[in-house]
Amino acid sequence: MKLTDFQNKIFEYVIYCISFSLFLFFFGHTLDYGRTYDDFALVDRFTKSPGDAKLISSFFYAKFHFYPVYFLTHELDNFLTFLLNFNGIEILNSKVAKFTNIFLHVTNSFLVFLLIKKIFKVDLNLKSNVLIFLSSLIFLFHPITSQIIFNITTRNESLALFFGLLTFIYCLKNMYDKKFINYLFIGLLFFLSLCSKLMTIFLAGLIPLTIFLLNYHQMHIKENFKKNFDIFILLCVTFFVYYYLRIVFTEKNNLSFYGNFDDLLFYFLTSLKFYLIGLFFPYEHIYVYATNYDLGLSITVLILFLIFIIIAFYFFLKKKDPILLIIIFWIISSLTLPVMFGMIEKGFPLISNLAERYQYSSVVSISLLFAWMFNKFFNHLYKKTLILSFYGLILLSSVFVLSDRSKVYINNIVFMSQTDEKSPRNVHRYSFTVSLKNAIVNDNWEEYRFNLYQFYQLNTSFDEAILEFLRYYIYEKNEKGIEFFEKEFEKNFKDIPPAKFKLAKFYIVFEKYDKAEDQIKKIFENYEKIRSQLDTPSRKVRFLDPPIDDLYFELGKISFYQEDYEKALDYFKTTNVINPLHATALYNAAITLKKLGLNEEATLLFRDAIKINPFLRETTSNLIAETN
Repeated sequence: MKLTDFQNKIFEYVIYCISFSLFLFFFGHTLDYGRTYDDFALVDRFTKSPGDAKLISSFFYAKFHFYPVYFLTHELDNFLTFLLNFNGIEILNSKVAKFTNIFLHVTNSFLVFLLIKKIFKVDLNLKSNVLIFLSSLIFLFHPITSQIIFNITTRNESLALFFGLLTFIYCLKNMYDKKFINYLFIGLLFFLSLCSKLMTIFLAGLIPLTIFLLNYHQMHIKENFKKNFDIFILLCVTFFVYYYLRIVFTEKNNLSFYGNFDDLLFYFLTSLKFYLIGLFFPYEHIYVYATNYDLGLSITVLILFLIFIIIAFYFFLKKKDPILLIIIFWIISSLTLPVMFGMIEKGFPLISNLAERYQYSSVVSISLLFAWMFNKFFNHLYKKTLILSFYGLILLSSVFVLSDRSKVYINNIVFMSQTDEKSPRNVHRYSFTVSLKNAIVNDNWEEYRFNLYQFYQLNTSFDEAILEFLRYYIYEKNEKGIEFFEKEFEKNFKDIPPAKFKLAKFYIVFEKYDKAEDQIKKIFENYEKIRSQLDTPSRKVRFLDPPIDDLYFELGKISFYQEDYEKALDYFKTTNVINPLHATALYNAAITLKKLGLNEEATLLFRDAIKINPFLRETTSNLIAETN
């Protein structure tokens, strides 16, 4: 059945509403999950950092990501929450943020539908439209998208794909209708995509290559090159303009790959295995296949992928069908940078070398693969039955796995406690730690006290249990209880510097600065004993934990809180003498100089700190916690 243009538009609106309704039906409850651990950590550290730090981090983040993208990732939720609350609709900011993420993901699924329609050239065929819609549901419910959807602070990936898919669609449209306005849209959309996530640079090569492959068997090769050469130049120029603007405002990162070829090959294979298994078989928990360094499995996955490539070339050369080859190039190009990140030994600026959110743009290839199978084999009864059964099984299992993964993002407290659920070393105390956290959430202090005593009795020398009791008695202002557990901590951890450092930071949180300083001085005394042992003939190499620069850094924070700014500045300077790359010490030294009225000197230190660490997510989380 062939649709009219009006019917086609109605059909597109209907399937968008169906996709949105389906996703809310299965995952609407996640709107009440609240913020995750990452969300809380970022927001809490940012709001508690000094005003200058907030200003600089906002300013540089806005420049780095370009303000419209910064607005979409950071300010849109606040703006919408304000509008709703102003009009009498009381709603939490976290719920607005999660709804925005879901809306953006469903929109991306719809753009995948439109892109596949353009690739297959089936705009007005109802049957083909329905089959392509079914294939787009694979993208909608693919388990690897869980972090993008349910974690508020990972919106850049979905925004990057949103602008990237629009760029792709306009490029395909421009192939038949070359207009200046189309070129303008393509350049702007690709620029916004790069601002959201630099990894979308792969589209600069993939889009012209896709157009070239689609036309390969229909026109002469020279004419084919001419047809998409302008798009290639436009995308490259856009990238170079963006990258020039980027390096003006941010520093370069010196990445260091593994120097040993065996290590380089090993991490290439294991990274490739991680991303391909996550893409084609995402039914294990991410932490299982992230820490699985089985080289034999990695080689097997590579061989299977090479077989897939051979099949794609067979269909392209013998059957004149370019779709499988386009899928192969989509996977290779979208995963090239993430796989390369897995081979970086140091200098990697992001959170993890292996992260499932980097696969978000590659999931489009799976929907494209199902669309190809539907288009290729749907006219044969047995093949159609097999493919539909296979599709139904995969879609159903994807919904279940995605639902299971969404539970990781319930809220901060539950997330932190559930990470220990499967750990053998923590299984003996899991039942009590979860109950403790739930009691805090429910404001049930009777339940909290009961589980606290049970937790402590499991191991009376466990540092977390002792600190939990200290936290409780400080809250209750029970001096005898505080004194008892301070003595217990001293008895069990008298000569253990890491435990004493943990206690010192605990005291800083509760503004007991004299006690915190005393604990750090005891660690220094312990290190003096180690120093004397270095001169003995039987000396051994020792790695200090905590490092000396961190000790001076904490002393600087203590002096800052006590408003002894001269002393704080000395400690921060000492930290940087020991470790010149301690960016947070430079930040806090700059803030201290501002307190002393030395604004020009402070500005220089701020610049030095940003040069060391322009990626302020980690840096701002360690700033002095002073609420302005």
